[in-house]
Amino acid sequence: MRIGIVSYYVRGSEYEPKTEDHARRLDESRAVVERLLEFLDEHGVEAVVNEEAAVVVDSDGVPVSDMGEVADVVLTVGGDGTVLRTLSHMHEPVPILCINTGRVGFLAGATPEDALEKVSEILDGYDVEKRERLGVEVEGETLPPALNETVIVTSRPAKIMGFDVYHNEELVESIRSDGVVVATPTGSTAYSMSAGGPIVEPHVESRLVVPLAPFRMGVAPWVLGSDRRTTVVPTRVDKPATVVIDGDEYVEVGRGDEVSFKRAEHDALFVDTGDTFFEKVRSKLS
Repeated sequence: MRIGIVSYYVRGSEYEPKTEDHARRLDESRAVVERLLEFLDEHGVEAVVNEEAAVVVDSDGVPVSDMGEVADVVLTVGGDGTVLRTLSHMHEPVPILCINTGRVGFLAGATPEDALEKVSEILDGYDVEKRERLGVEVEGETLPPALNETVIVTSRPAKIMGFDVYHNEELVESIRSDGVVVATPTGSTAYSMSAGGPIVEPHVESRLVVPLAPFRMGVAPWVLGSDRRTTVVPTRVDKPATVVIDGDEYVEVGRGDEVSFKRAEHDALFVDTGDTFFEKVRSKLS
């Protein structure tokens, strides 16, 4: 078995501490990466790290895009953003275990304290949990898939826009709002929830469409089937909008441009640690 380790969140790489707490989390991430490498070496397991982490642990690195081709399992060290960024850039999906050194860590399956125990369990065998992702296209151009959500939002703050929402080519609703969130069930506990969307169990095959600050009262979120195509078209505007995929990929769109969603070809894969969704909701969001 070969295990990959991905962390962008270490002091000395592209991230520099902004606060005392930030510095502590950067140092903790580096310490976790170093402990993992030492542990895997002691157990005769080959490990590879991403280029950002390699700079600070004095090791050879590989691009994150290649991680799925050179590793059987990937350990991410950081928060949910690290998981989303890793999934976005990996060409070939493999199971991920997130070791949380961020804040909430809703996608995490381990802490710095029990990380070595969880990795030891992986070496003995593991189950895989699948999570559906959003396939995203803008005017027919394929963009990286989203695990949590894609947000279409006005590029000028406090400027309302119009959006036509179609599902299976039928008009669902015309909305005037600051933007629209299109989310997966996994993303229902992220931006979508903050915008008033429902919490959806991850294995329910569905897609959420949640307006951001709608102009008209009574505009409700929609829960649509993920087996069909959903399209959002900016309307009645002479200003651009921005498509944001999992907070990492940004694309400008204009009036009449079609932003389309379907179930992505490849699901995201996670190492199943036995934690249930409802346990995580209670512990992370309460």
